[in-house]
Amino acid sequence: MAYATETIFIVALYALCSAGMLIINKLAVYHIGVPSFVTLCQFSATAGTVLAGSKLGLLVTDPHDWNKIKHFVVYVVAFSLGTWSNMKVLMVANVETIIVFRACSPIVVSFFDYWCYGRAVPSPRSLVAMLTILAGALSYVLNDREFQVQGLAAYTWVAVWFTLLVFQLCYGKHLVTGLGLTSMWSSVLYTNGLSCAPTSGIGLISGEFGRLGGVVWTTHGAFWLALSCVVGTGISWAGFKCQSVITAAAYTVVGVVNKMLTVLLNVLIWDAHASGVGIASLVVCVLGGAFYQQAPLREGYKPVKTTEMTSTSTDAERLVRRGKDEDSRGTV
Repeated sequence: MAYATETIFIVALYALCSAGMLIINKLAVYHIGVPSFVTLCQFSATAGTVLAGSKLGLLVTDPHDWNKIKHFVVYVVAFSLGTWSNMKVLMVANVETIIVFRACSPIVVSFFDYWCYGRAVPSPRSLVAMLTILAGALSYVLNDREFQVQGLAAYTWVAVWFTLLVFQLCYGKHLVTGLGLTSMWSSVLYTNGLSCAPTSGIGLISGEFGRLGGVVWTTHGAFWLALSCVVGTGISWAGFKCQSVITAAAYTVVGVVNKMLTVLLNVLIWDAHASGVGIASLVVCVLGGAFYQQAPLREGYKPVKTTEMTSTSTDAERLVRRGKDEDSRGTV
């Protein structure tokens, strides 16, 4: 019962942060106009918060171990590029475009859940749910204003972001369940701290940092930048924690469903929101996501114990037991 309550709280916290982050990022980028700088500020603020909290004894982190940290390096490259490409998408497309493409991700992630994490093939109910999500997404694309005007070129950045998103969702599950880390703050620290270097490189190579001198700083711009750093810290912790308690596919579906709040906020704030047909299509996506049920562990599945995971085999076994507990509760 306590575990179920904890899971609900974590999922709700992640949903709240995720729903608001897209709008906050949109406003921060709008006022500042340098996506890589906004991203770097978020990474630096989050890593700095964890380090400060650890030094003050307010947060607990794992001892630094290169055998574990090195797994974050590849993830960090994709994470940095993914966050930056997300910012680029926000500059050339509306918020609904990101939401609907994310609505397609459970189909792809479910395959990796089967292949990498011992989950069964999605049930007929889940297949219907994912096909409903796909149908809504296709309807949205065919009626979206950006698509009609600019064709496939309008979605170039979306395709880059989507590919990186799927990798993050799948590999992120391994980071929080397969390395034996005892504190989610360690994942937050490693991810955000290591992300500062590639993000700085992207800003320099793209020439975006050269535009910082021309930025007109306003109270509104500073406020949205600061708020994005605060919420960025929250979503980083809640995201990793959420991945540790539910399946990768279920985590993806949670991200889809909570975006409905983002749509409502976007309609109230921005003029460039989708048409009525586009919004209706998006609602279909979200309803399909709500109908999804995570796949149980395959019968007889045993985690593969690699050399690097030998010392954390008890953690892998705990994951199997946790999976059984999740399955007994049904829908996430």
